[in-house]
Amino acid sequence: MGQKKIFSKKKNLTFKKALFIWLSCLLVLGTLIFVFGRFVLSDGNDSTDVDIDITYPPVISYEPINFSTPDNIHDNKPDEEIDIEKIDGLTNGMKYQEKLVDENSRNILFIGQDKLTGLYDTIGILSIDKKNQKLKIIMIPRDLYIDYNAKVKHYLEANNRVNDPDFYKINCAHNIGPYMKYEGKFSAYSMNFLAGLIKEIFDIEIHDYIRVNTEGFVQIVNLFGGVDIYVPYSMHYDDIYQDLSIHIDKGWNHLDGKKAEGFVRYRQSNDEMGNITHSIGDYERKKNQINFIKAFIEQHGTISNIDKLPSLISTLNKYMKHSIGVGDILTAYIGYAKDVVIYKYPIETYTVTGKDKYMNQRYYIVIDNENNKANN
Repeated sequence: MGQKKIFSKKKNLTFKKALFIWLSCLLVLGTLIFVFGRFVLSDGNDSTDVDIDITYPPVISYEPINFSTPDNIHDNKPDEEIDIEKIDGLTNGMKYQEKLVDENSRNILFIGQDKLTGLYDTIGILSIDKKNQKLKIIMIPRDLYIDYNAKVKHYLEANNRVNDPDFYKINCAHNIGPYMKYEGKFSAYSMNFLAGLIKEIFDIEIHDYIRVNTEGFVQIVNLFGGVDIYVPYSMHYDDIYQDLSIHIDKGWNHLDGKKAEGFVRYRQSNDEMGNITHSIGDYERKKNQINFIKAFIEQHGTISNIDKLPSLISTLNKYMKHSIGVGDILTAYIGYAKDVVIYKYPIETYTVTGKDKYMNQRYYIVIDNENNKANN
């Protein structure tokens, strides 16, 4: 009996010691984030945010395209005036029927931006659900078709974009925000507009956003020592125009930053003559991206990585734009991180679904309101 009591006492002390170490590390983490956020991340010019460095797609002349909408702004009589600003919302009633997050969740929009075009190559949401104690990763296809209403089309027309089929994809939506000077919780019109679309279509309130370009992604993966992951098929693709070279064999691989970039961006393989030998759709690519994110979190989501915080923040400052202030980190995200660690939140994944459609000389994914199904 005496031995059992000693063992129980030791076990209890070990648990208390471990908990004390976790809380101490989180306190140190908060202090470091405050110091580096105050003197490294802050540039003293918060009002500019991301809009000034958006790379807009080149202006191209398009043949007129008829986008059929019930409220076409040209259908009004010449003497009839409509106050565009009184039109509610941004779309013609687009609504995704599947409930994706709990209303009390903290939702962070994360974006991967293509360096060449400025388009958003990856659009996802990390939802922290304290009520149900879980993390959820939601991926939105970049080719998702947006059925804009007359108000948005008014601004597209004013900027000679109403007949540009690329502007009807969600990966180009951020470009419309500055046209409208779209107001919201963020200081960037571009992010306010995208967050507004997500709220209207998916009923997800975006609390913060993080946007990283491909160079930043490579640097962050290298900083953490790479990721071990199973590659479901060989990936071999070369594109000199994008400065993209992907050569990864099928099977288990250790991916450094450059190979990780190739893995999450891979869509097709080609031979030495440039002929396509293998191709995957956007859903398959989103699946690869989700698997990478899960592997990264599982392998590197540890307190021991606190030592890399100074280098990480330096990397973020150079390659990333975000809305997370120092106060938010200290008052909210440290608490979320503590809960995730202590209660070991499981990670759920979901990819927005829709019907594949080819129209206006472009490939789109169109929301199917009747057949949305979860794909955890």
